[in-house]
Amino acid sequence: MPVKPRPFEVKEEIFWYLVGVIATDGCLSKDARHIEITSVDRDYLTQIRGAIRSRARVTMKHGSLGHIAYHIQLGSRALYTKLLDIGLTPKKSLTLGPLLVPDKHFGDFLRGAIDGDGNIHCWVHPTNKHEQWFLRIYGSSRPFLGWLQDTIRRLWQVNGKIHINNRNPDTHPGYVLKYGKLASKVILAQSYQPEALALGRKKSLALKCVSTTVGWSKSKTVGNEEEFQRWEYIHTYPQAIGSSC
Repeated sequence: MPVKPRPFEVKEEIFWYLVGVIATDGCLSKDARHIEITSVDRDYLTQIRGAIRSRARVTMKHGSLGHIAYHIQLGSRALYTKLLDIGLTPKKSLTLGPLLVPDKHFGDFLRGAIDGDGNIHCWVHPTNKHEQWFLRIYGSSRPFLGWLQDTIRRLWQVNGKIHINNRNPDTHPGYVLKYGKLASKVILAQSYQPEALALGRKKSLALKCVSTTVGWSKSKTVGNEEEFQRWEYIHTYPQAIGSSC
């Protein structure tokens, strides 16, 4: 009689964050049991291990170019099966498509995806001295980035563009989903909260972007300006309506 897999039980927001990390920076082995997550930040993997109450070890690995990174290998048939049901597969990088992520936890999922393959960047404009921001999410699968783009537009009424990131004819093209300043602020406010599980350096940038008020103006990437102004008021003065950012 086959042994029933031990259930994988964590809080919903942590689970969907983990799915986002695995979708971008993880892989499923062919043995239908193990899931690997890689990062250059050892403390971050230790943080994930603690959040999901895993005993897996964080170990060092060497990349193809000699770079040192770290990885954690989670052994759970129950988690593996859940990931398959959501739409993840082994060797997913080129074939990844839309995933079954509930709207309620899309922000948690997206935070994991940004921590995995995203880039939050800030610089000061040389002329007006205002902070400029952009959010980029990289990937090898255009259908996956297209699904992210469509879901973000549907849920939060902000627009981004997908660009080819690698035009080398000898390799598979890479893609990047890019958002400008105002759109980035909306997305990051929905995805990053001070208490949320996240990669520390990206959380710090995200919260800084959300709290910035100087130099923001009307943007074509925010679909409904009136709704954006209401959103900005809520996140700038949460105590006024009993909400929190």
